[in-house]
Amino acid sequence: MTTFIEFLQENPLYIAGIVFFIIFIIIALLKKAIKFLVIAVILFVGYSYFLNNNFDASHISAEPLQSLENKAKELIDNTKG
Repeated sequence: MTTFIEFLQENPLYIAGIVFFIIFIIIALLKKAIKFLVIAVILFVGYSYFLNNNFDASHISAEPLQSLENKAKELIDNTKG
C-alpha cells in the first residue's frame, strides 16, 4: 500500500485521474439512487391510488349486509323453533 501511495505522489496525473474516477463513481451512484427513489415514490403513489379506489367505503352498500343479517335471523329462528 505504501508503494502505491508513493507512486501516486510521484505522478500527479494519476492522482487527478483517480480523483475524477472517484467523482464519476459517486455521481453514478447518486443517479442510481435518485432513479430508485423516483420509481419507489411512483409505485407507492400508484399502490395508494389502487387501494383507495378498490376499498373505498362509499362504494359498499348496506343491502348485502342486511340480507346476511336477515338470513342469520332466519337460521336462528329455525334452529330455536
